[in-house]
Amino acid sequence: MRRSSRSRAIRNTLLVVLALNLTVAVAKLIVGIVTGSLAILSDGLNSLFDASANVVGLVGMAVATRPPDPEHPYGHRRFEALTALVIAGAMGLLVVQILQEAWQRLHAGAHPEATPLSFAVMTATLLVNVGVSTWERRRGQELRSPILSADAKHTAADALVSLAVIAGLVAVRLGYPLVDPLLAIGIAGVIGWGAWTIIRDAALTLSDTAVVPVEVIECAVLAVPGVRGVHNVRTRGGDGLVWVDLHIQVDPELSVRAAHDIASTVARAVEDTIGQSADVTVHVEPALPEHLRATRGYRAWME
Repeated sequence: MRRSSRSRAIRNTLLVVLALNLTVAVAKLIVGIVTGSLAILSDGLNSLFDASANVVGLVGMAVATRPPDPEHPYGHRRFEALTALVIAGAMGLLVVQILQEAWQRLHAGAHPEATPLSFAVMTATLLVNVGVSTWERRRGQELRSPILSADAKHTAADALVSLAVIAGLVAVRLGYPLVDPLLAIGIAGVIGWGAWTIIRDAALTLSDTAVVPVEVIECAVLAVPGVRGVHNVRTRGGDGLVWVDLHIQVDPELSVRAAHDIASTVARAVEDTIGQSADVTVHVEPALPEHLRATRGYRAWME
């Protein structure tokens, strides 16, 4: 998929999810305020943060899709990972807010109401969250977008939270109002775990962790006719775009044009092996016996 088409698809997905999250958030917040349920109110705030995360994601995509410039010769794709970190930060703030409110509710001993409206709204929003999370996760995998993947995790956590809230409403109806603030604390834990996984994945991208095993790249390169050795294989990046640097060794007697053709074939082979967009830089060296013996990836050849 072309990068412009990918960016447009990610943006359209975020817009749809934003509209759904706002609808769900408003419904939960209204019911939470009317019934006095901290669990429902916390869940509504969580959905509201989902919507704000979508807005942050849209802004991040607008920056990430800018073309390379003198100050950013590799482009702006890492802003996607930075945006994911902002989403995680918002989730962390929400955890603190929920825990504070739950602590106050435990001391105050307030009793929420569990009405038929509460059950109806929470069940409907649960179904919406499950559908949105599943669809957004698939789109994130198809488009290899850290933003969509991070947001899908957030929405999936929201679905689990809604399920817990429904269970809490049942407990309240059975005469156990203490379950409401305790569920809110559990909700905070789920959101916190989701934030941690987002931070972990973004950190791997920003710290230039290798994204493809060296052996996989070497096998693909050595399968290209004319390549006698490969070494210094390095990869970095993440979903959406991978950068690969490598050195190949070819017949010293080849012309520059022939060596360049082999390098171009190697670049295409590497990109096909990775299975996504890749910026492959191939350094060509003469295949001399003393060099090949010191090279990790090579195949036997005869002069």
